[in-house]
Amino acid sequence: MRRIGAFCISTWLAAAVLFLGRHSVPLMALSGVIVFAGFDLFRPDSGDR
Repeated sequence: MRRIGAFCISTWLAAAVLFLGRHSVPLMALSGVIVFAGFDLFRPDSGDR
């Protein structure tokens, strides 16, 4: 459940960054990094070890 929550938060955060910095290329890149970090949290092999 924590992974799904972290994934949702990261995608909404990326959407907020895109909305607030509409024409800024660095903010677009930052939102991509945030989204891919959320995808990385959602991988099955990234469990708590």
